[in-house]
Amino acid sequence: MLKKELNNLLLDFKINKKYWLTNNLTGDDYDNHRSKPAPYIKKTIEIAKLLNLKNFVEIGSTRFAVTEKCIRFYDEKFHEYVSPPCCCDGHSNFFWVDAGFEVYTVDIDENCKNGVVWSYNNLGREVPKNLNIEIPKDGIEFLSEFKKTIDVLYLDGWDVGTPNYAEKHLEAYNIAKPKLSETHIIVIDDTDYLTESGGKDKLLSPHLIKEDYFLLFNGRQTAFLKHKDF
Repeated sequence: MLKKELNNLLLDFKINKKYWLTNNLTGDDYDNHRSKPAPYIKKTIEIAKLLNLKNFVEIGSTRFAVTEKCIRFYDEKFHEYVSPPCCCDGHSNFFWVDAGFEVYTVDIDENCKNGVVWSYNNLGREVPKNLNIEIPKDGIEFLSEFKKTIDVLYLDGWDVGTPNYAEKHLEAYNIAKPKLSETHIIVIDDTDYLTESGGKDKLLSPHLIKEDYFLLFNGRQTAFLKHKDF
């Protein structure tokens, strides 16, 4: 029954995928031509709820505050490539928290804390109790020290083009591995590059495939599932 329900969720995930042959995207590329994270975030939420997952750890937090326009874009039938400019960032922690998950958002850049907190200020809301802000904090350091289990590991740190970004995402997974729940999801952002240097998953995706993870979806984001029945 679970397999059937999951397959139905994946079959319902009908989006056009766009991949890039350059790592040097222009502002117009980002705003009007690149796939947006929103549908991937929504699908992750649906799958996590189906599997009764609870704890989300996000390495690489939001850089921009959420506004009412962002929520309307997320809730309504959105254009696949055109969104409010800030929504190219995805605002994933906001929507995961809003869905009721326990969320730990981690970033080395102290300015990201403003983006997270201002989201709630903009909307006239209190910062929710199920949001744990670990900013500024190095992602590898956080994962090394984390004592709880991780149901969903979202990897979106170490920007494409920065030194050893692919290696860092693989390292983050390896550090987190002993803390991952028996059933868990790995999601990697910025995986839509068909370039020599690749996206953030260049080393991680092949590694997870070798470890018999089940591919859920790919495109702007790529997600893998570890479950005893898959």
